[in-house]
Amino acid sequence: MGGVSTGTPINYTSRRTVGITDPKAPMVFEDVTDKTALASFKHLAGTLAKDYIFEVPSGGVAIFDYDGDGLPDIYLVNGSTIPALQGKGNPPRAALYRNLGNWKFEDVTAKAGVANERWGMGVAVGDYDNDGRPDIFVSNFGVSRLYHNNGDGTFTDVAEKLGVARKGWSTGATWGDYDGDGRLDLFVPGYIEIDFNNLPPSPKDANKPGGVGQNFCQFRGTPVMCGPRSLQGEGDTLYHQKTDGTFENVSVKAGVSDPQKYYGFSSAFVHANEDDLLDLIVVNDSTPKLFYINKGDGTFEEVGYPSGVALNENGREQAGMGIAIGDYDNSDRVSFHITNFSDDSNVLYHQIIPQLMSTNGEPVTRSKLCSSRICEMENLSG
Repeated sequence: MGGVSTGTPINYTSRRTVGITDPKAPMVFEDVTDKTALASFKHLAGTLAKDYIFEVPSGGVAIFDYDGDGLPDIYLVNGSTIPALQGKGNPPRAALYRNLGNWKFEDVTAKAGVANERWGMGVAVGDYDNDGRPDIFVSNFGVSRLYHNNGDGTFTDVAEKLGVARKGWSTGATWGDYDGDGRLDLFVPGYIEIDFNNLPPSPKDANKPGGVGQNFCQFRGTPVMCGPRSLQGEGDTLYHQKTDGTFENVSVKAGVSDPQKYYGFSSAFVHANEDDLLDLIVVNDSTPKLFYINKGDGTFEEVGYPSGVALNENGREQAGMGIAIGDYDNSDRVSFHITNFSDDSNVLYHQIIPQLMSTNGEPVTRSKLCSSRICEMENLSG
């Protein structure tokens, strides 16, 4: 599997978050978790040793009004363990908390039927059947679920029936009507292919006789679980909703299957340019980000590099984790804020003109960006 040493561990003399806030500043937010039923929720993903990469990322949260009473409810995704996957232990459960008002919540997971009891990696909420009630797609490491809202406080998993029971390692999914037919479609990134019969090396084997020593996967000089680099990535999946309510996999046809098999982590449908079509951005771990422009004929064009989104301002790929989208400068153009793995800088991509981004507000110059489409434009650096 391999791995690269990151050198001698860095020892910090102080906590780097100490002293960055004003103790006299007014309290804007207060943690009230312990005053609610949410205090009983315990997230579990693998063991504390984290021998394998699938034990590291997990979880997710969705805040939505599932029962139509005008109060936002909370759904928390849980992880799992190897024994649970093998049927040798009780799987952790996701949790749905119904908002009763006045900061009171009721755990209705069992009643609602949304415990998942699989290795959850994310959640996306959307009303896929246009019945006015929000439904829940849970991305799993294993087989994903689609919980249909029955309108009586309960849900039914219809993933197999409708054709979206994606197998593998699914991550941050997104709903959107990319073809404008009035029906929501679903995009699901894939992360890494894992074979339980041939697991990656474990850090507990690093110092054993005959071990690989310094060649083992490391972080700050310490042996850690291997990945994502050196492991096989997964492709991504776009499910198009048909007129009968079932879904078909159109990933290859639409041009969004990710044949490079980057390590997909988050995604979002977004109106990125001046047409009325939904575009798509995919944040990948340790590989370039993918930015798809909707061509209006059921296909997309990938423009990550020419748009300036694929890499950071230094021309490097980053370990992308999450994304936030918004028009922070009231320019009527969306910008992207990408969060990255530990000790890596987060990046704000500011949109200069449709489909052209600069990083952290820094102008994109001709020396940094060149393609047949972009290089014909003048004065990109202002």
